[in-house]
Amino acid sequence: MTDEPQRAGRRTRLYALTDGRTAAPHTVLTMDTTITAAVDAHDGLPSEWRAVLAMCPAPNGRAVAEIAARMRMRLTPMALLLGELADRGLIHHRPPLEGAETTNVHLLMRIRDNLARI
Repeated sequence: MTDEPQRAGRRTRLYALTDGRTAAPHTVLTMDTTITAAVDAHDGLPSEWRAVLAMCPAPNGRAVAEIAARMRMRLTPMALLLGELADRGLIHHRPPLEGAETTNVHLLMRIRDNLARI
């Protein structure tokens, strides 16, 4: 099974996925925030939500920017969609690594290599 979401048919409009909300005031996400699924994807959810949950298994998850790239969606709408998922308790999010944690050259090289694969 691949990490890529299936592209069958038309895409659901973002306002339909978020019940018309245009902002997620309770959840602040940046492009390097790490997202992990809090629940398993199931048939009762919209296909985009299921795709996000499937590509963000615990414990590692994925960064917001990587999810947006894999879903072929711009960053701002993706952050809004993920904010909606977070507000509903479907995902967990953690802030990016602290400055001291980003000095690990091997970690930075792995991140670079993973982004190059996208």
